[in-house]
Amino acid sequence: MTTLDERWQKGIETRTKFGGGTLTGGSTPLAWHMAPDLERIAGEFLFGSIWHGPALKDHQREMITLTCLTVLKRDNQVRRHLSNALNLGLTPVQIIEVLMHSSFYSGVPATLDALAIANQVFEERGIDYTPQEVFDITETPNQLNERGIARRVEYMGPPSGGGQGPVTEAEKTFNRLTTEYYWGSTWTRPGLDLPSRSICTMAAMAALGREAQLASHIKGALNVGLSQEEIVEVFVHATFYCGLPFTRSAIDLANDIFRSQ
Repeated sequence: MTTLDERWQKGIETRTKFGGGTLTGGSTPLAWHMAPDLERIAGEFLFGSIWHGPALKDHQREMITLTCLTVLKRDNQVRRHLSNALNLGLTPVQIIEVLMHSSFYSGVPATLDALAIANQVFEERGIDYTPQEVFDITETPNQLNERGIARRVEYMGPPSGGGQGPVTEAEKTFNRLTTEYYWGSTWTRPGLDLPSRSICTMAAMAALGREAQLASHIKGALNVGLSQEEIVEVFVHATFYCGLPFTRSAIDLANDIFRSQ
């Protein structure tokens, strides 16, 4: 068991890594002196304990953080963590893919705002970023649909069947478009591997309190090789970024799924 001061010192180490070797006041330096005890609690709990957990690597933790902040529209914090992400070893392509992946969870407007901030951060850091342009306009909708089905099965396994299916033509069309563009276009993009996309998705679902959808993604995470410890650590890490009630509910849901298998 570490002492509180040892946790605080570990938190200083984490925050120094965020700054690329320099300890800074973070995204809101004027806030800490208003509540110095909160700085101590966050420094020990979040930066000194959670960020040092063995189940996830720093770059995975930053993916979770960026996802939570993007889907919750915390633009000031997004700006800071975009810079942190670069200092922790995420490439510009990986960062943009994390933001793009969030668009189906928070909506495109929130993602566009985060992308505009990323553009500013990259320019400030002198990063010569060339976007990935992998969308194949020569592909047919059927090909895109087949690719989406294949990726969904790879991630979640074969459909169980037995469902009642859509009632309206509108939903049938929507389901087809989702298969094409969510699974076939977004989930197959290079830059993030399947476990990374799973981690980002679980973080987004937990942050937004979408338990019904989260359940299938916890099962998908297990299917692509994430361990129970890694999955729970995704939710633990999200606590200070999206709130304890949301992560507690996500952990309880994960435990129910683990016990049922």
